[in-house]
Amino acid sequence: LRTVRQKFPIAAAAEISLEANPGTVSYESLSGYREAGINRLSFGAQSFNPSILRTLGRIHTPEQTEAAFAAAREAGITNLSLDLIFGVPQQSVADLKADLEAALNLSPVHLSAYSLTFEKGTPFYSALKRGALKAAPDSEVASMMELLCEFLPTRGLRRYEVSNFAWPGFEARHNLAYWNGDDYIGLGAGAHSFLRSNVESSSAGVRWSNYAAPKRYIESACSQGNAEGWRETLSQESAIFEVFFLGLRKVDGISRTQFERIFGVTIEELYPGVVDSLTAAGLATATPEHFALTERGLMLTDSVLEQFATPDSAAVKELVRLQQMAQLKRAAHG
Repeated sequence: LRTVRQKFPIAAAAEISLEANPGTVSYESLSGYREAGINRLSFGAQSFNPSILRTLGRIHTPEQTEAAFAAAREAGITNLSLDLIFGVPQQSVADLKADLEAALNLSPVHLSAYSLTFEKGTPFYSALKRGALKAAPDSEVASMMELLCEFLPTRGLRRYEVSNFAWPGFEARHNLAYWNGDDYIGLGAGAHSFLRSNVESSSAGVRWSNYAAPKRYIESACSQGNAEGWRETLSQESAIFEVFFLGLRKVDGISRTQFERIFGVTIEELYPGVVDSLTAAGLATATPEHFALTERGLMLTDSVLEQFATPDSAAVKELVRLQQMAQLKRAAHG
């Protein structure tokens, strides 16, 4: 952070966020983070139920989460967030309600609640396959999501994204950059970057990542001046789908003005009939300013997003043609 400040201008009100495990911090380490400039902390609490924490393989206790919160405030960091996981095997709706009560007793300004997923290659997936764990029923998970959406707003935490709730003004700016499709740069081993601005007009953005292994990252950075290990140039179709894949996660949805500024076409031109069918089904709302999913639509996000997987090919071709013409005109004028 010291080097970043030496090399770049940093906004006075910049969000400088850190994720932390409640079992590995102390007042001394938190004070050091604050001195370095950290002004937002996200603690991976996951649960306040010892049995659920054991199922999740977490090394901390509920008491350590409470102590970490108190130590952070004492160190001068008040923008505090908590992560919870629901849909854990054997977890009930009542268990989640108890977790929410315990979390809110700490007065976080932001709370993330993620449904447990069984990703291939993880210990959870292996345990599921051999029968050591049983996934929570979909109906139970749905009831838990309904509880989150009904209960948290009564305590001041507004839902602004599928899995995220915050006091007004305390939404995670870092994550919003991804969901809004903004440019971002990642520094360090394994870091990812995305640039939509000022790229060749035949593409709709460039994404790249650094080598993940720290030793290889350092060697490449020192010998070649960069440590880029992977790069992807987005097609117009991919870039368009990403806007929906990421933007429709937000409760406020997609800004039509921003969409048309980036792509030069309307949503309706790219997806004839889709907006009308989703709004008629009660899955989305459409205004002159925004296109967003309803609460029911957010519950069925994956199914809704399938509607945006393939934009109208003729509209995309026309978009590419216009962008190429604009590029030629810019080149002709120097």
